[in-house]
Amino acid sequence: MRVLREAFDYPFSRLDPMGAHIDPPSIALYDTLLVKGHDRRGHPCLARVAEISEDRLAWTLELRDGAVFHSGAVCDSRAVAESLDALRWHVPGDRQLWYWDPVDRVEPLDDRRLRFTLHHPYRRLPALLWGTHTAVFNRAAQLAHPDDFGVSICDGTGPFRLASLDADRIIADRVEGYPNLAVPGLPRGSSDLDRVEWLALPDPADRWEALRAGAVDCVHGIDYDRVHELADDPRFEVYEAGQASSMYLSLNWDRRDLGFDDVRLRRALSSAIDRDGLVRGALAGHGSPTWGPVPPGTEYYDPEVDSGRRPDVGRAETALDSLGWARGADGVRGRDGVRLSFECVVQDDPVFRDVATLLADQLRAIGVELGIRYARPFAEFYDACAAGPASSISKWLWPDPLDALIGFSSTSTAPFPNWSRASVPALDRCTTDWLRAETDDELASAASAVQRVFATELPYIPLLSPNDVWAWRTSVTGYVPSPHILYPLYQGVSVSAEAGAAPWTDRILH
Repeated sequence: MRVLREAFDYPFSRLDPMGAHIDPPSIALYDTLLVKGHDRRGHPCLARVAEISEDRLAWTLELRDGAVFHSGAVCDSRAVAESLDALRWHVPGDRQLWYWDPVDRVEPLDDRRLRFTLHHPYRRLPALLWGTHTAVFNRAAQLAHPDDFGVSICDGTGPFRLASLDADRIIADRVEGYPNLAVPGLPRGSSDLDRVEWLALPDPADRWEALRAGAVDCVHGIDYDRVHELADDPRFEVYEAGQASSMYLSLNWDRRDLGFDDVRLRRALSSAIDRDGLVRGALAGHGSPTWGPVPPGTEYYDPEVDSGRRPDVGRAETALDSLGWARGADGVRGRDGVRLSFECVVQDDPVFRDVATLLADQLRAIGVELGIRYARPFAEFYDACAAGPASSISKWLWPDPLDALIGFSSTSTAPFPNWSRASVPALDRCTTDWLRAETDDELASAASAVQRVFATELPYIPLLSPNDVWAWRTSVTGYVPSPHILYPLYQGVSVSAEAGAAPWTDRILH
């Protein structure tokens, strides 16, 4: 049996496209309608774009021949529409997920064709169709088994089907007859794997040990201090690139007593932060400091937003003094009986811990005190942020950064997931321009405007973008990470007979 064993750096989330987080097993179990290639364009996966109307308000997609769910249920246009409708409206309240805003309706035309009707021309509709939060699943099976779906039942159309799931390990077996996909930058051909096993190893030292010992074939998230050791070892391939993510400090604008709704205070805190120091101390240099909201190297990144910016502690202290925040006997600033000391919710993993510790030290130097509270990823952390703490340190991870920003900073999506409760009308206007752009030039112009306004008004305070590091044994082929998609796809992965043969050890797993 040819088995690929992959170590993942977080506890597993529920394998449900409507869940709080998308993990690599979901990529193998569920198809999206389109898939994003290395050329940053959409290519056929479960469907292809068959027609776009002359006014660009109607997009017709055609499902691939013979599409069925793993259960054997037919995956026709009605089933796909039901899945997409559930994904669109599953958040609390009566607001759809923000990246659906340009879409009016989705309706089946016949068994194999769907029509997306738009409110206005939306050049980036493919970004909705390849997004992991629009992966197609069997909605009927989910409704029939709500407690089991995503745990013991995962009914998708992907190249692998769920075999078992527990707290430490997920196993999926290959689906015979899954079609070859022609996606630029990805290998052609179908996988010869019989099985994929994903193992949850949150400690980077455990992932390192598992890979070196031959207990796993590929890992995500190597200890940054040891990346060079793997890169110099001929047994392994190492991929490193800037991650399409932004780690940031969110300040709750509802805390007017702390002045978080005042851009002058946010600018003061931002000025005091040594982002290069955070990258060196927490990431061993494997990342980029960011003053703007879009990670360097990603599509539409405007380097002028980050250019020439440096920390200025003196400027920060002068600004806080002018706002009436005076140092107390213990060095912490206060105003009108309120201390500039507040809770900060932080995701409990090694990188977040290091960033939070270093950031707290930097802000303490200007008289600002963070009371750090750690929460388990991901659902517990998301719930803690949604509850409205004074601040949080979070990170979005998204294949399309500008689309992520709309959700995490736009007034129109509040309160989900705009945890800052931010409201910047100028930013809202820029994001509207982005959503309505009809040419590449208009997209680039709108993207630059979003970044400039964001870096000035600071609805939240960007900190850094870490590098993504993947490593795998040379006996594995077709395992192709990409900076344009979240996780490698498994359709074309092959493994030699000796790979994946090493027994798993209780010492590493437990």
